[in-house]
Amino acid sequence: MAWTILILTPLVILGRSVKSPSKPETTYSKNAGIGLTGDTNLCIVIGGVIGNYSAGGDPGDVYEWKITKSTGEELLSRRGGDQYESIQFLYNEVGDYTVSLKIRRGTDSNFYEESLDVKIQKGPELELKPDYLVCGDAPVLLTALNPTTPNLSDYTIIWKSLDIDGNQVDLGTGNEYLAYDNGYHFVELFLTNADGTQACTVNGSTFVGPPVDFQITQSDEKICEDENILIGTDTPLTGEWFIRKSGAATKTSLGSAFEITLGSSDLTGPGVYEVFFSAVDERYPDCPSERKIAFELLESPTVDTQILVAPDDCITENGSFQITANSNLDSMVIPELGVSESPVLAGQVLTYSNLKPMIYSIITTQNGCEITKLVQLGAKKPPVTPSPPNQLTSTITNFPETCSADGVINGKIEVDFGQTIGNGTYRLFSVSRGQIDAGAIPTSGLLELDLSSDSYILEKVIDGCTYPNESFTIADQPQVEFSIPKDFQICENFDFIPETAEDLLFTLTFPDGSTQDLESGQPFALAEAGSYSLKAESNDPSSTLCPRVEEFNVTVSTKITFEPILVEKGCFDPIQYIADIEGLLPEETSIRWLNSEDVIVGRGLEFYPGTIGIFSLIVQPLGSAFCDVAPIEFEVVPPVTSVPMELETTKICPEPGFAVVTLTTDEEEVSETEWIFYDLNDQRRELPEFHDLLEIVVDEPGTYEAVGYNKFHCEIGRNFILVEESSLLALPNLDESYPICLKNNTLSPIDPGDYEKYEWFFEEQLVSTERLYNPVQVGDYRLLVTTVDGCEFEDNFRTYDVCDYQIVYPNAMILGDPEKNFRVLVSEGITEAELFILNRQGELIYHTSTNDIPLEVPILTWDGKASGEYVPTGNYVVVIILRNALYGLEEKETVPLLVID
Repeated sequence: MAWTILILTPLVILGRSVKSPSKPETTYSKNAGIGLTGDTNLCIVIGGVIGNYSAGGDPGDVYEWKITKSTGEELLSRRGGDQYESIQFLYNEVGDYTVSLKIRRGTDSNFYEESLDVKIQKGPELELKPDYLVCGDAPVLLTALNPTTPNLSDYTIIWKSLDIDGNQVDLGTGNEYLAYDNGYHFVELFLTNADGTQACTVNGSTFVGPPVDFQITQSDEKICEDENILIGTDTPLTGEWFIRKSGAATKTSLGSAFEITLGSSDLTGPGVYEVFFSAVDERYPDCPSERKIAFELLESPTVDTQILVAPDDCITENGSFQITANSNLDSMVIPELGVSESPVLAGQVLTYSNLKPMIYSIITTQNGCEITKLVQLGAKKPPVTPSPPNQLTSTITNFPETCSADGVINGKIEVDFGQTIGNGTYRLFSVSRGQIDAGAIPTSGLLELDLSSDSYILEKVIDGCTYPNESFTIADQPQVEFSIPKDFQICENFDFIPETAEDLLFTLTFPDGSTQDLESGQPFALAEAGSYSLKAESNDPSSTLCPRVEEFNVTVSTKITFEPILVEKGCFDPIQYIADIEGLLPEETSIRWLNSEDVIVGRGLEFYPGTIGIFSLIVQPLGSAFCDVAPIEFEVVPPVTSVPMELETTKICPEPGFAVVTLTTDEEEVSETEWIFYDLNDQRRELPEFHDLLEIVVDEPGTYEAVGYNKFHCEIGRNFILVEESSLLALPNLDESYPICLKNNTLSPIDPGDYEKYEWFFEEQLVSTERLYNPVQVGDYRLLVTTVDGCEFEDNFRTYDVCDYQIVYPNAMILGDPEKNFRVLVSEGITEAELFILNRQGELIYHTSTNDIPLEVPILTWDGKASGEYVPTGNYVVVIILRNALYGLEEKETVPLLVID
């Protein structure tokens, strides 16, 4: 089990302290704030929990920290200066602990001493999931802890969310919270100590949102009567639209479309309306993604108008009318009179007199909404032309809208006065929009105007006389109905199907000018960016619906690549992955982290998996629902918080007088090692000279401890081993040389003594590992023995061949010359020699023998005498016998000898 201390300040560098002459002596304050403070009640939720402890004190104080388990096992022992004023310790087991602190100030080693009892308990398991799917407009129930959690009522549970500025705000308390809003939600839960402080604090977070990322777009937040609002999505999706007026209990379907247009005629009067869009992701068919927006239909200004007096005739200015405001008006304008009133209060009555016959526009504004109401002030008497005395009449012919090959052709009216006109003008009014056109009546008396469908009023003034107004309507010509996005993105290619409920023939014109015809429900293959034109016409030959053409733009999304990257950082931080995205900014994408069951467990750039196992990441460009991006799978494995630290050592031997301590560990994880020595009196000493080594050579008996750190300098393992001096000091029992007989070797094997291991070398080649060894070659030998303590001893010896002897003797001698007598020399290995001298008659005239065979010294000699007298000159026979009883050697040589005078 690995226990780790995290020092918040730089580590001490061991070395000599040199006092600068200019540096003042350290002074101490006996009143400095001092006292052991820190966490005493902690909960382990996942893996471990960090306790923080501080001592206070003055610069120059020396701190000694110890942390022990209730079993007495010491988990931490650190001592140092200012950098040890505060420590962090990772607890990864429940239980009771003691944190002890001693402070040395100056030379007073017992200046301060205190301890804290620490209780580490198993924390509650969070029930809160990392992500919740919102299906439709139903709220999501968030649960912090399992309802069966023991002492659940002892926990204070607070729910929070983020405000518009990113600050956390409280939502409520309790184990459950009903979330209506999308986005991040946070929970904090804790126990309360007797002194009112928090203990076992646990924080969690989750994201609440639909399976599909999109936002509803709207052209306005408020509209007036006779205005429209365009509502769509930032991501082109097909789905169903709904509307609900504020206060209503149910929603009304508006059908399926990429976008919709709503006018005041589609609504039920002023008020706030909510518009919903619901789309379904095929991976979550039972969980529709729904968003909503709200807009307000503003109350328009209303006025009542009343004609008080009609002008006497078409040119007399003696008419009048009055206006009564039914609501508070921001302004009222009558352009024909140059009148501008503001404000006008509800109930206020305004009268205008001395008016000539004509159409007057009453333009009122309220809450930003503008309404035009028309007052048609006509003459009492019809106009009469001076000559001839007949009334000028006109004929109006109304032509409705008609279909063209690509859409709708405007309707028109023809006004025929039947005669030439000297000086005539006209004004054209839309009943709902006010004046839309004005001009001179052609002198031919024939006026033609192209008009779209609407209700109109035509005012005619000829030679200063206002003629009766003409009212008419241009009938609307319906078109086929379909819906497409105006602009959307694709990824490489996309099968595009226009949304329609009718049986239509679609003709798509591509950016390069080519065209393709397809029926309703069939997909167009889009792969090119640019402007497209889509024409639709009914397949029913009897249909009266006109064709319709819509333009749209396609953008091919920048190629996006992504992968999950494991973030490696500080000690025992939570496992973290980050989505590495190329091609788009993160805020331009939709990010989904999925578990092995394809459940969304994260949506942000960063991901903190709560468990190990198989996960996947999928990133799609925002604003496009048409990118089929394959998820990238990855496996979350537990972080390495401990590694084996196996130590082996030899004993300190007389030769060479040191021991070797070897550390075996996970070298991929351990990037740094430190060594600590405890002598036989348990005094601790750091060994910086061995920093980062896996094998050290030591010459002092005691305990050696190795500590392993990862690349973040986090401790992930430690172990210690005792190094002893060997008491087995006996050297091998060897002679300097040993005889052998290559002809017939019967010598007993060499026994060097009792050892754990034997290695016999002949001229540096290993020839045996047995205890007993019988040499079979002549030369130099080396024996390496190892004791049971691991100590090695070495000795050398040589061998010689006693059966391969050398004998030297002369074949002639001079009588009376001591330097030229007969002598025999033999090599090593002969233990007994015998000499016989025979005359020519075969008589033995001389005999000698010896058992003392020195090397390179004559062993058998004859001075040429027999019975005290020199023998006669001439030829003699010499017999030499050599023996070695140990090897059964007996060799005989017979040679001639010439004796001269």
